[in-house]
Amino acid sequence: MNKELKYNICFYIYFLLMITMLAFLSNNIDPDFWARILQGDAFWQLGQIFKTDIFSYIPTHIWLDHEWGASVLFSFILNHFGYWGIFGSRIIIVFLIFYFVFKTAKLGINKDVKPIDVFLFSFSIISLPTLLGSALRCHFLTFLFFTIFLYLLERVRKKGENKLLFILPPLMLIWANTHGGCVAGLGVLAIYSLGEALNKKPFKKYIFTLFACFLVMFINPYGIDYVKFIFMATTMPRPNITEWISPFLSQSILFTWFKIFYVLFFVTLILKIKDYKNDFTKYILLFVCAYLSFKYIKNTPFFILVSIMFLYKDICIWVNSFIIDKQKEEFWKTNILPYILMTLYFVGASIIFFASKPDIYYLCEQPVQEIEFLKINNLKGRVLAPLDLGSYIAYKLFPNNLIYMDGRYEEVYFNKEKELLDKFYNAQDGWEKVLNEPYKPDYIIIPVDAVINDYIPDNYKAVYKTQGYILYSVNDKLKDKYILPSADKNYYTKNAFKKGFELKKADKKTL
Repeated sequence: MNKELKYNICFYIYFLLMITMLAFLSNNIDPDFWARILQGDAFWQLGQIFKTDIFSYIPTHIWLDHEWGASVLFSFILNHFGYWGIFGSRIIIVFLIFYFVFKTAKLGINKDVKPIDVFLFSFSIISLPTLLGSALRCHFLTFLFFTIFLYLLERVRKKGENKLLFILPPLMLIWANTHGGCVAGLGVLAIYSLGEALNKKPFKKYIFTLFACFLVMFINPYGIDYVKFIFMATTMPRPNITEWISPFLSQSILFTWFKIFYVLFFVTLILKIKDYKNDFTKYILLFVCAYLSFKYIKNTPFFILVSIMFLYKDICIWVNSFIIDKQKEEFWKTNILPYILMTLYFVGASIIFFASKPDIYYLCEQPVQEIEFLKINNLKGRVLAPLDLGSYIAYKLFPNNLIYMDGRYEEVYFNKEKELLDKFYNAQDGWEKVLNEPYKPDYIIIPVDAVINDYIPDNYKAVYKTQGYILYSVNDKLKDKYILPSADKNYYTKNAFKKGFELKKADKKTL
């Protein structure tokens, strides 16, 4: 085995270990994950997908589920391999994302440019928190398809392998049915069409591919309405959703690293300002991703992934010209420094890992005891809860309990009901409307620090309270005596993925 092959194998092993370590440190479950599993279960158990919301008691519209394919995949993994299947799938997908990032970065590297993999490794680590901040999510698949698209397009551009363009429409067919982020693929093809036209190189092939990819998007369970919804949702403002605000407005330490990366990005571009006209495609793509990541946290991985792909060669040349002199050249050739730095990363992460002792199964701020209270006391009826809790409540309590809404609000629910929910939990004018017909709930779950606790009317009584939430019951549902749920955290982690109901056993009228 030659030295280069040995080094590449070691590099990917190091990177896989780092991803695994970070995955253990960030294992919270996305609040909407449970709705995804229920949709996937409908496919496997009933041979259909839900096109209406059977879990809610409020008016809803047709569910244009742009993530239905991902739901089918996640449900299969969870039901056959359990939590560790979900955990491992996240690691595999993230590893594949960066595999295609690295492969793209090294395309067209000249022999006189020494590959500085420290750059690849270091700045990839910066982007990982935004990818590994939660358990498996549908947008992971968008980042994977995005990097595959760019890898294939760069091989077409740099190596003239035009036949690879025929792979993109079938990939888009899968992408469009797993996540609405597929519009990023269309955006990339549009940029390549424009960029190559400005580069005065053949560009019509990218336009034809763009048109073909757009057409295959109409192959879905919902037809033209699905495509219209995807484009609407892409431009829809979501000021109250954290991942739809600017990373520069976030106080999270994770985005301190991103801000540093952003500055380094523009320093690099300033140094290369004379080269912009040499490759319009490259720099249009970089600036578009930089702009989109400045606007929304959700887009930050796009920017970092593209930066690693397209600035790797520039960084290599810069390092080779200003840092590595002839006396040190042999040292770099042996790849000792990358090994040293990667080892330091790994050791540092190991120390953090063993110090934190993460709980693998820990749920992300869900009212598990309140849900158990409703279940063991057979308290059936409508449950009003914050939208980020609704998905898990439905997963555990359907069909005995119906929810108001969950995190799919733009896909399933009307804006009017979303506004009423926000007014209630923020104790704003008109908050009481959500407690009256036709929305009147039987039970309410409210965070203990919510202002609305001071305004709850007398016809609701607090029946159970934890450090996180208070459960209220309407008076005509009160019991003389209640069974108290377990306070043992291990009980809830052990049963976290146990559904309250199998869809295949449901009464057809319920569905």
